[in-house]
Amino acid sequence: MNSSRSRDGQQIEKLAGTPSNWRILNLNRELRHLRQVFGPSAPTFFRNKRLASSIVIKHTLRDHERAMFENAPVLATKILVPLDENSLSSGAISFFVGERAYPAIMRQSFGVNVVGHGAQADRDAMILSKLNATPSLDLFLLREMLGAEEFGIPKDYFQVSLLEDAAIKSYITRELTPLIRIAIENANAAKVNKFVDSIFGAEIGPQAADFFQSLGLMQNQWSNIVFAWKAALFYETQFVQTRKRFQAMLGQLTGLRTYGHNELYPRSFVEKHLEDLRAFADRAFRRSIDSAQCFNSERRASIIEGKHIGALKTYLEELPENVHGFGGYNALIDHVLSYWNFRTSGLDHTRLPAELFCKLAADICSMENQFSNSEATRMSLTG
Repeated sequence: MNSSRSRDGQQIEKLAGTPSNWRILNLNRELRHLRQVFGPSAPTFFRNKRLASSIVIKHTLRDHERAMFENAPVLATKILVPLDENSLSSGAISFFVGERAYPAIMRQSFGVNVVGHGAQADRDAMILSKLNATPSLDLFLLREMLGAEEFGIPKDYFQVSLLEDAAIKSYITRELTPLIRIAIENANAAKVNKFVDSIFGAEIGPQAADFFQSLGLMQNQWSNIVFAWKAALFYETQFVQTRKRFQAMLGQLTGLRTYGHNELYPRSFVEKHLEDLRAFADRAFRRSIDSAQCFNSERRASIIEGKHIGALKTYLEELPENVHGFGGYNALIDHVLSYWNFRTSGLDHTRLPAELFCKLAADICSMENQFSNSEATRMSLTG
């Protein structure tokens, strides 16, 4: 466990203002916001008071950090706990879920037993274990993983609005207008805008009821459908850039040459790593494209062309299952791309040293194995 102050404290204070995303779960920021609404009795994500104001980060381990683990992963879950939750500039303590000292840190610093079940505090350890098992921390996936009653996380932590970003709102309105008009007659621009505001804000508004009722959807389905619909549209906007970056990496692998072969890294050994990496990249690209086709704009275009309410109803009913898994696998691809660029920074991507490439390829392939049993990626990995 490390303690950081001064300049590091300033960096942590800056990090504390960062909204949650697929790499960061900023409970400190969210708790401060909820306290403005509910006061001191604001609900918390973790029961432990100190963990409740923490920041969770998906972190690529540096070489010197790997020694902290018995079997070091490429990607670890880092926890930052502020020394003073009201003044982040004071610094924070940090540790990794699963490092050698993790059980002792949790027991001695937070009174949490990470072994066994039964004690109330152990629920926090179970949540941290779940967070560690997924490649992504975005709220769409966390709601699926941790929204059950057994974890008791307040629903306030799973509220997502897509309307603050003008570009995303414009995309949503453009994509949904034809679908809304299939179900609601005389849906003019004003009605469409009200519908978008009522369904894609933080809470479901009354204007959405007419739409769902016109499709014959049961009211107990609405919440899951809306959340999955938000996830589908959000993932689409993100996947455009991810797809371009991934295609660029595939192109680099196609023309990749290595040098510096020796007894430890003979050409045959390097070629096997190259074959494994290309196979993983091809598999990742195919599965991400295939899973996206279940809910993307092309699927919606076919519904719009047919103008069948039944097809639109089926699309929405299937969304929760179709979207689940895509976000986790897409995050895994983003981690691979970031790691590839980090390790090859300043080098010719088409000509790499044999030793560096073999270690890089092995690390990237291990990421797939690391998350193969994750709830967030299981469907995509086995599909």
